[in-house]
Amino acid sequence: MHRSLALCLPRISPAHTTQAMRGFQLLLIIVALLAGELHCARAASAADAPEAAPQSPEAPTADEQTPPQAPGPTSPPPPPRRRGSPHRRPPAPTDQQDPAPPRLVVPPQEPPAPAPPGMTINRTTGCTTLLVLGDSTVDPGNNNHLPTTARANFLPYGLNFYGRRPTGRFTNGRLATDMLAEKLGISRIIPGFFDPNLRLAQLRRGVSFASGGSGYDDSTANRINVVSFSEQVHNLFRYKLLIRTLLGPRRAERLVNRAAFVISTGTNDLLSVYLASNRSNAISMELYENHLTAHVANYTQAMIMLGGRRFIFVGLPPMGCLPIARTLVGTGSDRCDETLNQLANSFNSKLIQLLNFINFQHQIRTSYIDTYTTIHDATA
Repeated sequence: MHRSLALCLPRISPAHTTQAMRGFQLLLIIVALLAGELHCARAASAADAPEAAPQSPEAPTADEQTPPQAPGPTSPPPPPRRRGSPHRRPPAPTDQQDPAPPRLVVPPQEPPAPAPPGMTINRTTGCTTLLVLGDSTVDPGNNNHLPTTARANFLPYGLNFYGRRPTGRFTNGRLATDMLAEKLGISRIIPGFFDPNLRLAQLRRGVSFASGGSGYDDSTANRINVVSFSEQVHNLFRYKLLIRTLLGPRRAERLVNRAAFVISTGTNDLLSVYLASNRSNAISMELYENHLTAHVANYTQAMIMLGGRRFIFVGLPPMGCLPIARTLVGTGSDRCDETLNQLANSFNSKLIQLLNFINFQHQIRTSYIDTYTTIHDATA
């Protein structure tokens, strides 16, 4: 079974076409179409397009096996000087019209039949770069290179990945962002920024800065010695320096402007604070939600200054239904903790309101993926 550290999702297997699987596949297709509709990048060239989707586990493409050329976490470039920083503030709005609210992505109640096997990946969405930040739900193995116990580089993790080997992904196969990248025609997988086999040529397709166990609150990551969200944003700056070396300043800026940013985190923050407070102080949890929302706003502005224009935020799942939450809270395996679920719903509502406000900025577009409904229905 798929066992994500944060979400503990059920197994995704080609041999099982359950309704939950079809809903999940359709969710990926909807997000792919959404990213194309947002015009996140120029159309992918035929030379860069990957081959047809594999029917059985196999080795990654040549780009994913070439010896390392990009610097890893052990040899980071010196921090940028403020005076020479390429950060730029986005232009002010030119009118007072109400912005479009963040797009809500929810699979329909009656999903169509899945695509037949052997179907080639989508090459028409126009998105060629995917940049990912977050926690274990989107960490492709960055934690492998950290002195932390929050790792997944051992079996049974990776049992259904290419080559049937663990990679550090907190699942038995690929991550949702890997599948999304394939649907967009970018690549079969999104590598980690700390991957020692990462090549400079791969950077233009995208990387993941995510770290399992992290959250919007840096203290969440510091507890278990993983990469905090603020450090992930700094690594995004390092990424931009590398891509400038590869493509030149103008092309690098255009690539980041057109990239799709996927942000998936927050569960570890609320779950750890909820358990630490003995679930007895609703007022403190309300204040902590506002604290996290302020962090989201600040980090989004930092990513905008680095050139980000298209953002896809993943909402919190029904945390009270996660196996780890049911175990620690003591509700048992047959029911969810409704207080935790309400907490997730409350934060998701604040996040949607924030994204609506961010859309006021010129040329900035955000989208929201409702994982709460999908996972809640699958759990039920």
